[in-house]
Amino acid sequence: MDVKGFLKILWAFVVRDWQRRWSYKLNFIAMLLYPIVWVSVFGVLGRTIDDAGGTGAPGGFSTFMVIGIITWRFIRVGFFDSSLSIRWEQHIGTFKNIYMLPHHIMIPISATTLSGFTVSMVNFVEMWIVAELVFGISLNITVPSFLFLVLAWLSIIGFGFAIAGIAILYKEIQAVFTVIFFSFQFFCGVFYPVEVLPKSAQYISRAIPITYALSGMRTSISHGYIPRTDLLVMPIAGLIGLAVGLITMHLCLKKALKEGKLERY
Repeated sequence: MDVKGFLKILWAFVVRDWQRRWSYKLNFIAMLLYPIVWVSVFGVLGRTIDDAGGTGAPGGFSTFMVIGIITWRFIRVGFFDSSLSIRWEQHIGTFKNIYMLPHHIMIPISATTLSGFTVSMVNFVEMWIVAELVFGISLNITVPSFLFLVLAWLSIIGFGFAIAGIAILYKEIQAVFTVIFFSFQFFCGVFYPVEVLPKSAQYISRAIPITYALSGMRTSISHGYIPRTDLLVMPIAGLIGLAVGLITMHLCLKKALKEGKLERY
């Protein structure tokens, strides 16, 4: 398949994914409103803590929490879209047909991820506007900090591919997402500085790329630069995640074919 043919098929799947999203109109609207409610809740909570004496977080705890929420939401949407794509195809009974087409199974997964990136961008703008206009939280997001945010988004996509591969075998794995992301919220410093965690938990935090994404975004906004460690971790994590995702996908597809699990949900 040439590049033009590949892009044509990819675009067809992107359009198809947007049609699927919009077919559930109430859910789509709620998806757009949810981040506004989310950032509002934690904006009020952070402001309340600031008024009560604060925590010593740079820029105040309200700024600390809002940056964490915005970054977290951006990454979370990317992970969920890349990991749930195959599960959706299985659910509506199209996965086997797509697999039998003469193009790689990663095309529909990539299409869902790309359309999800647009959702991440819309959520990002919504939350940024609410933080600035409603709560007066100044988020001086520069081009480098935004590019770093996109890099953080890319660093987690590969792990989403791995979960998508596992979904081929185990079908219903939403509980896995819940466990993973609640764990990430605890270890990565979404709502509070990693330094307040027990020492043993801090070691785990440093092994999760999202910790560096949050740290890099907060530092870039409050101090105007991105720490070198955070900037180096993201592409390395992305390459490792992509390798893990593709290998896991290949192994799960191979096992599913052997056990005849492609055609039944």
